[in-house]
Amino acid sequence: MRKFAAKVALAGLTAAFLGGTVLSAQAQADQVAAGVPGRFIADADILAAPDGAFVGKGWNGQPVTINCQTPDGNWWNLNAPEAAGWVWQPGQVLREWATPEPPNC
Repeated sequence: MRKFAAKVALAGLTAAFLGGTVLSAQAQADQVAAGVPGRFIADADILAAPDGAFVGKGWNGQPVTINCQTPDGNWWNLNAPEAAGWVWQPGQVLREWATPEPPNC
């Protein structure tokens, strides 16, 4: 009886693991559709377009939602509490741990 119970438990764990993997992939797809969470890691200017006009300021530690990035990955379009716009990404914004790369705009 113990061997049977151990096999049933192992089968349940395997099914739970596989189910979690499927949900994790779906959760990542949903997260990209809704934007990728991140935060400012330095004070940064938010611009209307890459190299465009100033529209607001992001502050160190402030949470943001990253919508997309330019194909070269240098500019990120995001929503911050003060403004929505573009930020020069290197050294300015960091994605939250274990989140997917933002899609290209």
